[in-house]
Amino acid sequence: MDDAIEFVIDTPDEEVELSSTGPAADYLLDNGFANADREPHWHLRWCLDRMEAGEAMRVGDAQVIRLATRN
Repeated sequence: MDDAIEFVIDTPDEEVELSSTGPAADYLLDNGFANADREPHWHLRWCLDRMEAGEAMRVGDAQVIRLATRN
């Protein structure tokens, strides 16, 4: 695993590794897993940023796992 990877997003079609909350939120919104009307980008980033390493969160049909934090 790359040390720069903070998030893994498991979807029905693929597994994606992302480096921070911004790209993770963008991926979830751009691919329809999150609803921008219900979960605006800033709120999704806020939720992702507060996840602890090892924590998982369901966003639509996607499972987001935080592997590490930048602290």
